[in-house]
Amino acid sequence: MARRKEENNNHKKELTKDNYKRQSGTRDRIPDIIISCEDTVSTPEYLNLIFETLIKAKKITQDSFIIVPDDVLKGTNPSKVLERLRKYKNSNSKRYKDFQHKWIVIDRDIERVNGGGHTSADFNKAIQSAKNIKQDLNVEVAYSNDSFELWYLLHFDYICTAILRDELNTRLIKNLKEKNPTKFRDLDKKKIKTKEYTKLIYEELLELQPAAIRNAKKLLESYRGSHNPESDNPSTTVYELVELLNKIVLNCISHDKQNVQIFQNNQTINKSYKCTLTNMELYQYEIL
Repeated sequence: MARRKEENNNHKKELTKDNYKRQSGTRDRIPDIIISCEDTVSTPEYLNLIFETLIKAKKITQDSFIIVPDDVLKGTNPSKVLERLRKYKNSNSKRYKDFQHKWIVIDRDIERVNGGGHTSADFNKAIQSAKNIKQDLNVEVAYSNDSFELWYLLHFDYICTAILRDELNTRLIKNLKEKNPTKFRDLDKKKIKTKEYTKLIYEELLELQPAAIRNAKKLLESYRGSHNPESDNPSTTVYELVELLNKIVLNCISHDKQNVQIFQNNQTINKSYKCTLTNMELYQYEIL
């Protein structure tokens, strides 16, 4: 009896971070993911913020989550984004095909009279090429028609009428200023894609993310079987990538109660999440 009592007392001792370190061979490896983005600032920053919790807590390895740098291959048109992904190779000779998940993030960004935008041919080429590669190497496409900011706007409303980049940004800025006048007082179209404001937007919209996913899914379903990514404005599959990233995060931090405790106590993160997984629906984030 004395031995059992001693064991129980030892079990009650406060655990340290070392107690929570992953034991070799006790868990499946963290899925690794590589992403090539058309945008070189705001989209990569937004995606990095989803993984920030794992990065700060050192729960992922250096090459588990890669945003391909644009110096691998210059160019922002969709076909270049895919080509940049395929050219990636790190110092350990790890290539894009060695990653479990491979994605490109592109915009339809219709050509504008005053310059900018992409041709429909190039956009279609990127999607079709990714599909051809997918037969063997599983490259996925997170696209937005007309731009990535549609994903932000879907956090506020369900939108089913055509809308181009300029109007998207106008409506988004208006909604953000109404939601938080102090934080977004100085936000304008020039600042909306900066790293600073991307972080603020991510944090402000996190609680609305489940609504954005529902709206994005509903939008795609509205096209039924005739959906054409190039011509169907508005539409986006960014939610599919967001769901995947969130699922990876949640699988890591909710695998056991010990990991959750680390994240709740980690002062550098200063956030805790209540996560609910239902069926194969990914999650609901609620800031406690």
